[in-house]
Amino acid sequence: MTISLLILPDEFGIYQFDRDYRFPAEWLNELPWYTLSKTTSEVSLLCPAQQPATLQGSIVSTANKSELGWRCFQVDAQMDFGLVGILASIVDPLRDNKIPVYVVSTFDTDYVLVKEEMLEKAMGVLNRQDGITLKPGSSVIL
Repeated sequence: MTISLLILPDEFGIYQFDRDYRFPAEWLNELPWYTLSKTTSEVSLLCPAQQPATLQGSIVSTANKSELGWRCFQVDAQMDFGLVGILASIVDPLRDNKIPVYVVSTFDTDYVLVKEEMLEKAMGVLNRQDGITLKPGSSVIL
């Protein structure tokens, strides 16, 4: 099986908020792409670092912590829950080459993020893997 990865051109940020933080509805309505995770100790938001003008500065100034400069590989397929090893075949070579990752999965697919300064190295590592192809993806910013 060949795994096709799209390299998204956008920079992403990861933001941490208190567990009980209430997101303003306009944030969620205005952001073109995001994922939220809530645990017993925090809420994490992953979204494009370039935000709509109406939100500029709001997210960063409200977050407890922020980590900018992430780039994203998107698995270019709708994945069945019965598939085994797809994510491992992407993440393991990156781990073996000491490239930290941040991973997000949705119902349809997986996203593997690496820091901007590691992107070229990550692309080289993944290009050398049998069964993985890389191609340019589209911006998530509408």
